[in-house]
Amino acid sequence: MNACLPVVSVIMNCRNSSQFLREAIDSVFNQTFTDWEIIFWDNASSDASPDIAQSYTKGEHDRRLRYFRAEEPTPLGAARNLAIAEARGRYIAFLDCDGLWLPEKLADQVAL
Repeated sequence: MNACLPVVSVIMNCRNSSQFLREAIDSVFNQTFTDWEIIFWDNASSDASPDIAQSYTKGEHDRRLRYFRAEEPTPLGAARNLAIAEARGRYIAFLDCDGLWLPEKLADQVAL
């Protein structure tokens, strides 16, 4: 495996989830295990979700969040498969846009 590739690809599928989205993304950025990428699949959101997600692709944040947008809503299973197709990590982890991870979550799971 290429050393530049992340160990974990975190899949986030989003459809109008702006209310808790920043906290969910921050919980990944706050992980003690740092060899990850976020594949953010925007499922044609019409709220502030795209702006929130894309704010992590520039400025003070690194570029570990990769943003993709579907032009029309896609069922969750199909949207997850599209996001997984973009993943580069050895492992896949799913995070809902209203979910939060404790800081050791990825470290614990990768160790297992």
